[in-house]
Parts: sequence; C-alpha cells; structure tokens
Amino acid sequence: MKSFFWAIVFFWWALDFYLLVFKPNHEQKVAEKKSKFIVTLLIFIGLLLALVPEGFRTTWRHREFGPAQIAGTFILLAGVTIRFLSVLTLGKHFARDLGVHREKELVTSGLYRWIRHPSYTGEIISFLGVGVVFWHFPASVFVILFPAVAFTYRAIVEEKMLLEEFGREYEEYRKRTRMFI
Repeated sequence: MKSFFWAIVFFWWALDFYLLVFKPNHEQKVAEKKSKFIVTLLIFIGLLLALVPEGFRTTWRHREFGPAQIAGTFILLAGVTIRFLSVLTLGKHFARDLGVHREKELVTSGLYRWIRHPSYTGEIISFLGVGVVFWHFPASVFVILFPAVAFTYRAIVEEKMLLEEFGREYEEYRKRTRMFI
C-alpha cells in the first residue's frame, strides 16, 4: 500500500509540475500571475514546516502503514482524481496563470456543474489525504492548513477576475454552485 501511496504522489506532482511549468497559456489573456507564486510559496512553507521536525521524520520512518495511512491514501487518490478530471474538463481553457481564453467561454460542465473550483478542491483534498497519511500533529496541520489557505486565496482572486470578465453570467453561476465541496 505504501508503494500505491507513492505512485499517486508521483503522478500528482508530475501533473502539477507539467501544469505549472510546461502547459502553455495558448490564446489566453493573462489577467494575474502573482497568486500562483503565493500559492507555491504557501505550499512550500506548509511542507517545510511539516517535514522539518525530527519527531515527525522519526515517526514517519518507523510507522507501519496502518488504517489511517490507507484511508489517507484513498483521500489523496480522490483529490488527485478530482484535480485531473477538472483539468480535462477545462481542456484548452486551463492555464497556469489566471486569465480567460480568447473564446471567452464560462465552463459549467462536468464537475464545474456543482463546484466553481474543482481543481483547487482536488488539491485541498489531496493535501488532506497527505495529512491523514502523516498522522502526526503538528505536521498534518501544516500540510493541510497552508495549502488550504493558498487555494482559498487563489479562488478568491480568480472569482474577482471571472466576475469582471463574465459579469452577470458568472454571478448567476455563483448563486447555483459552491466554491468548494
């Protein structure tokens, strides 16, 4: 099961690395870049704070992969799946920087039918899964809290941009959907 956990983590990191570094912003009117760096910084700080304490590293090295770790692995899998499906749904409209595709279409299909930010929801759920796998206070708190704050911040910035771009259409969409799960 530990190998399954690491396989999911590797896929998740590879997906996010591709999306943040290599995925071009084709035909995208970039409106904002700063929040991507803030999100990256907060995630890095959360992971660093989680991994630095010797008590955590010792516990992690010697812990059996038990029920909490198995549950956390499946939570992680759910989060990565939600993230992946949301990226597929957006297709050409997905970009690493906040902006609107030149075709200016508000995507409301797939997971976006119910959730305005399923990609960020998937990331938050993924970090929650990692926190459950860690099963260590305060490491779990850091690895969950900092990314959750980061993606909430990014969603708020994105909502402002989408409201400016789509106006009433986005306001109506906001009324019938939730920001996250």
